[in-house]
Amino acid sequence: MRFFSFYVTAIAVALGFILALLLTAFLGENPLDVAWVLIRGSVGSSTAFGYSLFYATPLIFTGLSVAWALKAGLFNIGAEGQMTVGGISMAIVGILLQDLSAWLAWPLALSAGFMAGAFWAWLVAWFKVNRGVHEVLGSILLNFVSYGLAGLFILNVFRNTESANPETLEIGSGFHLSTLEWLGGTSPLNIAFFFALAFAALIDLLIRRSKIGLHLSWTGGSPEFARRSGLSISKQTIGAMMISGGLAGLAGASVILGYMHKAREGFAGGAGFVGIAVALLGRGNAWGVVAAAVLFGCLQKGSLDLDIDTENISRDLAVVIQALIVIAVAARPVFERPIRNWVDRRNKAVN
Repeated sequence: MRFFSFYVTAIAVALGFILALLLTAFLGENPLDVAWVLIRGSVGSSTAFGYSLFYATPLIFTGLSVAWALKAGLFNIGAEGQMTVGGISMAIVGILLQDLSAWLAWPLALSAGFMAGAFWAWLVAWFKVNRGVHEVLGSILLNFVSYGLAGLFILNVFRNTESANPETLEIGSGFHLSTLEWLGGTSPLNIAFFFALAFAALIDLLIRRSKIGLHLSWTGGSPEFARRSGLSISKQTIGAMMISGGLAGLAGASVILGYMHKAREGFAGGAGFVGIAVALLGRGNAWGVVAAAVLFGCLQKGSLDLDIDTENISRDLAVVIQALIVIAVAARPVFERPIRNWVDRRNKAVN
């Protein structure tokens, strides 16, 4: 059953990709040429592949964040804001503790990012539990607050007055995450990618093999059963949102600690919102989220070459492909049943 679900999802992804390429034909481009540009630009060299993984790293964290909340029946649309406050917190710690050695700096910065994101999501959960504010509304509104808070620290409190860019002072060298030149060439790919994989493995273990994951699925799938089993839905909601927010808070590590070594305005770059699509494409499975994030990272990197190598297509095609893939996956039931019926008939004929 698990392999069948994987194959159907792969068919949906391929269908969305093919539909997007067919659109390029109406715009006067050869779909095969466009596909080749995307492939070559995303995995054509170690540096290109490194950039693809670099773009995928924040999406793994935000995708896991949304997927964890979905398991509890919650729709955390505030991963963008949680990533923003998490990244700012990492930058603040790195600026204030410039001389800290790496073995203390990394855990401290990551902990600050996780706790800031968790606190931001706790606010959403508190308003939901105590005031009846839906988590979608609460998280959207707090996204805007996070932008203003980030702007305060970037443009005023810790602004780098020697730079014309809206950015903070640099963090201490001990907070810099190691780059992975052996894997990503000259790209900014850094060890945050492996941190993301480690969290994916942990989330997968918790969801499938722990009591925490069991209670989470009860809360999201059968809240009345969970309540009758002695679980507090309010506590489960708050706990799930805090873990979800903490994961989103870590999404800024790759950019803040591993690449910019400072915080700039708009550093989140929409990764929190794309994380929703990643979680949906990954169908709530941790490794499915990783695969979806890498796919979207490859699309983001490969599409950059479209501005140069094509006349009528721009990098915005990546957004179109992502949208069509998500739509195709959402429409899985349309072609999943015929495929399942065909497989059943085939198995009966063999037996």
